[in-house]
Order: sequence, then C-alpha cells, then structure tokens
Amino acid sequence: MFHRFVIVTSIITLAFSVGCAQAVESNKVGVDHTEAGFVQIFNGRDLTGWDGEPRFWSVKDGVIVAQVNPGIPVKNHSYLLWQGGKVRDFELHVTLRSTVGNSGIDYRADHVPTDRDGQPLKWTIRGYQHDIAKGWMGSLYNWGKTGAQPGKFIVVSGDGIVTKHIGSVADRQVLSEVGYYKPNDWNEFVIIARGSHILHRINDYPVVEFIDNSRDARRQGVLGLQVHSGRGPFLNEFKEIRIRKFKDSFGQARLLFNGEDLSGWIFSRDEAENQWCVENGLLVNKGRSQGHPTPYIRTKGVYTNYVLRFQYRKPGEQESAVLLRFADSGQAHPKGIRVSGKGNDFNCVQSVGDFAPALLERLAPLAFKPMPPNFWNECEITLNKGQLEVRVNGVLRATGTGCSQTPGKIGFETGGSRIEYRNIVLIPILSDRDKSEIITD
Repeated sequence: MFHRFVIVTSIITLAFSVGCAQAVESNKVGVDHTEAGFVQIFNGRDLTGWDGEPRFWSVKDGVIVAQVNPGIPVKNHSYLLWQGGKVRDFELHVTLRSTVGNSGIDYRADHVPTDRDGQPLKWTIRGYQHDIAKGWMGSLYNWGKTGAQPGKFIVVSGDGIVTKHIGSVADRQVLSEVGYYKPNDWNEFVIIARGSHILHRINDYPVVEFIDNSRDARRQGVLGLQVHSGRGPFLNEFKEIRIRKFKDSFGQARLLFNGEDLSGWIFSRDEAENQWCVENGLLVNKGRSQGHPTPYIRTKGVYTNYVLRFQYRKPGEQESAVLLRFADSGQAHPKGIRVSGKGNDFNCVQSVGDFAPALLERLAPLAFKPMPPNFWNECEITLNKGQLEVRVNGVLRATGTGCSQTPGKIGFETGGSRIEYRNIVLIPILSDRDKSEIITD
C-alpha cells in the first residue's frame, strides 16, 4: 500500500504542474460576480410588493422607515412582509440603519395566526432571524429553538435538543474591535441559506455559521422586516434590499471534520500520519514535509455536486491545495481537480489525467481580499455538474467548466509551511431526482 501511494502521488504532482501552467489570466481584474441573479425587491419609492401595518411602516426619501413614536405600545411583533413568495435557498442583502429599538430580518418563517389572547394577527411571523439588537448584532434567533450568538458555529441535529458547539466562525471580541457593526450608520446585513446551512454576515464579516439538521428545521417560509413588541420609541431604516434565489436546491449540510479526531479521513502515505494531526479542534498540517510529492489527507467518502466551505490560517507564501472529485487508489492513472494558491489565496485550477476542464480561468491578484489580522480566511468552492467556482473571502478567484462528473474524494495538500483548517463543511447540491422530494409553493 505504501509504494502504491508514492507512485500515484508522483503522477499527480506532474499532472498538476502542467495544468497550472495552462491557467489563463482574466482581464476582469477585481471584478466579482456576486450581483449575478440578484433582484431588487424594494423599488425605493413606495411599499409595492410589501405588506405591513400602515401606522408603523412607510417610505421616506427612498428608504423604508419602521417607526413607533415614544410611549406608543406595540402589543405583538409587527412585520413588513415581502409578497414575493416563500424563500428557501437564497442570498439576501439588506442595507439598514438602526437608531433605536430591537429589530430583525426574519426568513423561512411561518405566519402566527393569533396572539396569546386568541386575537387574530395579520402581520406576525416566526422563523429564523438575523438579529438587529444592541450587543447581539448578527445573532441567529430561532424563536423558541436553538440559535447562535455572534461569532459562533452551531450544529443542531435530532429532535433539536442535540446541539454541538463546533467553535467559532469569528472571535466575538475581534469582531467588536474591528467595528463589524457601525452604530447609527448604514450597515449591510447578508443572509445565505442553502439547505440546512445558514450564514449571517455584517459588512463582509462572518458573524454566524449554523447548521440545522433537526427534525423540525425550517426549510422554507416567509420573509419579513420586524418592529419588535414593546413601547416606542422605535426607529429603523432599510434600503437596497436584493435577493437571489438559487436555481439549485441543497440538502443537509455535513461536517467533514468533527474537530476531535481524524474519523472519516485517510492519509496518502505512511509519513502523512506524522504530518497531519488534530490540535485544539483544528485540522493541522505541521508543515514538516520537504520536497515532492507532499503527503496529503483525503476523505473516505466520495462526493459529486456540492459546496465545500472551510476556514484556514497560514503564514508565509507556501502553496496549498484542495483536491476535488479525486481518485487516488486502485487506478493506474488517477484523475481529479486541484484548486491551489500561494499564501492565503486559492486562484489556480489544475487538472489530473483526462479530468481537464474545458475552460480554466484565474482572476488577477488585485481581486484578492485578505481578511484583517486575527480573522481566519474563508474558501468556498462550488462544484456542480461541469461547473466550478472558487471564492476566497467572498470574492470570485477562479472558475472552470466541462469538469467530468465523476464522484470522488475531497482532500487537502500543502508544502513546507504549517496550515490550520476548521469549519470544513459540505453542502450537497441535490440532483433532479432528489429535488422531486422538495416541498414547493
């Protein structure tokens, strides 16, 4: 077994070097494609397409205003409800300014028909909430169920009681120090919901990562902006509201690394066992390897269409790589995709064997956006049928088309420098057959 891995890895290294040389520099310097597919759902003039209690909601100077005068009681939460249908898998951007009052952006929500006194309610919903509240900005509030505070990574399974605090998506103290939220100023709130996986961001900073695999998880529902119950004054403003409903549907997200041990992973060869380890909940490559080929680690399971997300931390400019749809044993000529980059970037798509994408594109270095000190960098790779997209810290870095749709392993490879990984998540993209099981409007 040892000798077979050595031979295979040597072939892989040679093929990778050829593939990287064929990558094409794009002339779209610094251009991101995040606007593709987004629809503006507030016209900037009036509340067309929205419904809410008129005494609380209005439009002034191109801004949605949620206002309750001092001393005016609000018995029940009152929402401005989007009339564009239920949301399931989507990305939402809302620019808002919170002056006074607890508020939120609720999604995948259900209507609440009556209050505690049995009185009918028209504008009240209950779902996941991107919280807008002093000291809790960006929290995922889940209305009587498990949620997540700022900075946390939470996984819920089973009956909703089984909750695993995986760790952090960002340190809460560091978030505060960089001023991730600007009081009394305009801030961009982002929600990305795909299957059971949810991300909350504020001003490009990750605030919450949440996986809800519980039996009663919220999968689709209403979208609305909140006026919290209580007594005025209350004043919050919203503008530039845009949504992208994903064409693909997503299943239950899964952790590929449990933060405790290397269950579910296999070493490429014997010496890799001394190079890869688990330290303080992190998957660590100690960086002791010299020369090529470098020992890598890969999953036992095989996967085809998915979003792969992970955070990483690494000093220096050493190259590191992610291996996708990868076969490394039992075949004379292994094949797969390798996404690599130097330093904190991943901007080179390389191919192995006959797996070569028809089009390889690498965006110019000016597009790279490093995270501030004390933050982890984030890589997200979408591999769907023949299409490949690589994003680092939210910016598109590389693409590929014509990828062979063969199930394969996922792996990590690095050279001589230490690198740490955490929050390694796979979000399956459902096949057409799987989509038939999805509830639709």
